[in-house]
Amino acid sequence: MKVLLATDCSQQAAAAAEFLHSLKFTEPMSLTIITALGDPYGSSPESTQHWFPELLRQERARAETHQADLAKRLRERCTRIDTICRPGHPVKVVLGEAKDLDCDLIVIGARGHSFFGRLLIGSVSDSIATHAKCSVLVVRPPDEADSKRDADSAHVNRILIGYDSSKASREAVEEILALDWDAQTEVELLSVAPIYDYLLGNGLSTAAIANEEEIFKEMKQGGDQMKDRLIDKLPHTKSVIIHDQRVGDAIADLAEKSDSDLVVVGDSGHSLLDDFLLGSTTKYVLRHAPCSVWISRHHRTNSGQDTGATDTGATDTGATNVEAVSNEASE
Repeated sequence: MKVLLATDCSQQAAAAAEFLHSLKFTEPMSLTIITALGDPYGSSPESTQHWFPELLRQERARAETHQADLAKRLRERCTRIDTICRPGHPVKVVLGEAKDLDCDLIVIGARGHSFFGRLLIGSVSDSIATHAKCSVLVVRPPDEADSKRDADSAHVNRILIGYDSSKASREAVEEILALDWDAQTEVELLSVAPIYDYLLGNGLSTAAIANEEEIFKEMKQGGDQMKDRLIDKLPHTKSVIIHDQRVGDAIADLAEKSDSDLVVVGDSGHSLLDDFLLGSTTKYVLRHAPCSVWISRHHRTNSGQDTGATDTGATDTGATNVEAVSNEASE
């Protein structure tokens, strides 16, 4: 699996790397650690020509030290680690490299763990989660208790997957399953059956009630079938179905109650607008979930390619392979 870890040398970025390390799957990772060094956008060339080259050198040195620390921490999980430091706007740099490297997953830190921190995940994280063509893991910085728990090697990952039998949710499950998780991993498949009474101000008709019951039955059957698909490899899998008017609320609430480490949602898109907008449920979960969120776009990228394949080709000329120690000087 090709993974792009975006870092700005912050505590949130370090937490994202630590969370990636804590996920107990065995699928080999070909990892690229990338830092955008910034760009004097908004300023004229005349006003930046004296100070920006020196600032760039300082930032590059700081970023390279930070990247080396992350690479050391993640080396045991990866078949290959490359590092990239490049001037430019963070969103453009990260999305451009993800496209060029044909990445399966972008990992990036969010802003905070508090209620307001969840709502303000950060403009860079939000933009990357919205515009990326591949899957994105947005890591919520852990509080002190969660940090100690994640550092415990005996800690069992708890994963909550939003599931509605759609192509996006089916492929999200397949993407997670393909990573070959530890058999002790706990998985909840959550299906949210709609409630129609808030749409019908004058009461429910017999036909509407029957339709609601039929949908509930079909969703439960779909969840149970997917549970059976997972249970051989992940025996601690259960299917949960609830009635709720708001799917995003239901997912975030169950993640809180279950003390989930990770919420997985499929970003189902149907038009060109999906390149600019996240689906309403996905966006809600991203902002309100108490834990990290994996936005799966496996259904968009899975066009005959195996996303579990590792990177065996050449990397970008701006990359440094810290395993082979091919360290080329950059201007």
